[in-house]
Amino acid sequence: MVPGKSALSCLLPNGRRQLRLENKKQAVKHTLGGKIMTKRIFALLLALTLVVTLFAACGGNNESSTAGGDNSTSSKNDSSEASGEDSKTSTDDGDVPTISLMVTCGATPADTADIEAALSKITREKIGCNVEIITIEIGNATQQMNLLLAGGDDTLDVFYAGIGTSFVNVASQGQAMELDSLMEPYAEEMKKALGENVYESGRINGKLYGVGRLLDQASVPCFTIRADIAEEFDYKNGDKINLEKLTELFQKVHDKYPDTPIIGPNNGAPNIGDSRVDSLGDGNKLGVLGNMGQDETVINYYESEYYTELVSYFKKWKEMGIYMPDLLNSTEAPVDFIPTGKCFGCFAGHFSAEMNGIWSSSNFGVDCASLQIYEDTVAVTPGAYGCINPATKNPEKAAGLLYLLSTDADVENLLINGIEGQHYQVLEDGTATYVDGQDITTVGWCLGYSWANQNSTLSIPFEYPADYFDQLLNANASAKQSKAFGCQFDLTGVSDAVSACTNVVNQYANPLAAGSVEDFDATLAKFQEDLKAAGIDEIIAARQEQLDEFLGK
Repeated sequence: MVPGKSALSCLLPNGRRQLRLENKKQAVKHTLGGKIMTKRIFALLLALTLVVTLFAACGGNNESSTAGGDNSTSSKNDSSEASGEDSKTSTDDGDVPTISLMVTCGATPADTADIEAALSKITREKIGCNVEIITIEIGNATQQMNLLLAGGDDTLDVFYAGIGTSFVNVASQGQAMELDSLMEPYAEEMKKALGENVYESGRINGKLYGVGRLLDQASVPCFTIRADIAEEFDYKNGDKINLEKLTELFQKVHDKYPDTPIIGPNNGAPNIGDSRVDSLGDGNKLGVLGNMGQDETVINYYESEYYTELVSYFKKWKEMGIYMPDLLNSTEAPVDFIPTGKCFGCFAGHFSAEMNGIWSSSNFGVDCASLQIYEDTVAVTPGAYGCINPATKNPEKAAGLLYLLSTDADVENLLINGIEGQHYQVLEDGTATYVDGQDITTVGWCLGYSWANQNSTLSIPFEYPADYFDQLLNANASAKQSKAFGCQFDLTGVSDAVSACTNVVNQYANPLAAGSVEDFDATLAKFQEDLKAAGIDEIIAARQEQLDEFLGK
């Protein structure tokens, strides 16, 4: 998970054009005048952000990552008032076009007007347009994106497909503009900033429909545990461990602390990832590439040695009695049960176990150690793409904005960290933190979903080590790039099988991982049988055909 503050909120500014989506449920909400105060529940938003690393996150593998938190909407009145006139001129100037930009959020901060004004000041100077922020709440992302891509006056100009939408579906439905000629003036500089493989990964049938976001491309599964418990048994944050050694550690901890569960939920499930395979952008793993994505044959993950090995450990952990009771029905997040000692740890995912431990320690209020489970990771296709809506009235300006989002540090840092002196301060080591007297409950802008930006590596690390992004880029470079990197799979032809198999995975995968079944062998066999009946072979065949074409076979 890339840094930003531990939570996000966004709101269209006071006194701005109101987005009218009348008689439509879950519309994007705008407010005219006054400050908006929203109820903040730290643990709830933390859990929400934890599932985000499953779905987007941290690369296309959709594995789980500990991140996120809560946010406040309070802001200084004088700041909002001072920026009011600037806000109006930034979008109401008839001579300067306004480009609407999607920003992913959880709750709503008070200072969006200030961010919009500051952003428009940059974009007016550099590309000749103003920017209007359109917020997408992560919990309602699918519904909101469906509304905002429907066309009409309220449509988005620049948006991220893969957040609440399928990139392939958006392109196939004509909701993403072909970008080759439009982005040509910027292409070389953007490739340099993002990496050519990331930039080019948004091609479908040879045409560029989106620009891949630069993020951690490889997520390694890890187990996060209280640091004092890890140290007691000679482990420290960032250490590598395999499943066998991890199970031995579990046994030692359980022998000494038999009354405390060891494995707790991450968004209601164990959510242990598997970086030994490329899940081909599908969190349900309905057809994967084995051998760190180096194989060229799509296989059934749930019949593979990778999964059967995991199930054997699920069985052992249940027999040991180390799962949190009723794990699948728990509404608690790690921030609840790890600091209180109700449970010692949980599985997570990150490009770096060490960084995951640092983040957890900062946000859980107790020192944590994250142990990396597998030795290597696989670099997978980006999970989201910057796109331009064909309905935009100013495609050239939209292209210019996408260029700035990819290459301009001032733009990205503003969207992620806010305004220096108002929302953050820079420390002597070059990292950012809250301004004095503010924290997550009082700051007027913070973007915990900074992973949803085009190039977060341009921003100042927020409460992370100064070399955080260097480590992220090094992790990308050292990961094994999957043979399917950049292959965009279109499964609309087997959509019924996808739906049926998804239901089967939902029925069996989490109960097995949570140790809530009685007969693991029989349950696994029934799981495999039901997947066959639901049509997983059709999905695998469709993926294989498209992969072969992608590889030039």
